[in-house]
Amino acid sequence: MGKLSFCKHCQQQFESRRSNHLYCTPSCRTKASYQRNNYRYVSGHYEKTTEINSEQLALPVNNELLLAVKELEKKIEMYSQKKTINTNGITEAAIGNAASDATIYAVKKLLAPKTLPATKGDIDRLLYELNELKKSI
Repeated sequence: MGKLSFCKHCQQQFESRRSNHLYCTPSCRTKASYQRNNYRYVSGHYEKTTEINSEQLALPVNNELLLAVKELEKKIEMYSQKKTINTNGITEAAIGNAASDATIYAVKKLLAPKTLPATKGDIDRLLYELNELKKSI
């Protein structure tokens, strides 16, 4: 019925059911694929082998690029060494901020006292005056 042909992988004679059959069994076809694609058998499974040629990895060296990389590495090292926080600068900033807030409050109190928000003392004083007015009526 079928044509006799030889397996492309194991060279065993088999009867091909179609004209495009090249391998005797599916496992033979798989093994041939592994062989073509550089797979190797490693305890229970096949693994892709990669052979790296060191001559192909060598790239031409650009001196300007190397100098730029070295400068960047120096900058990185310089920034990584500055891990301490300058507490003097932080305290000076806090003191300056408090002083400016106090000055702004004092100027508002002198020049425009009615624009400041009411405090507890202001409310207590108003309640006391209101009670005094009620008593007098």
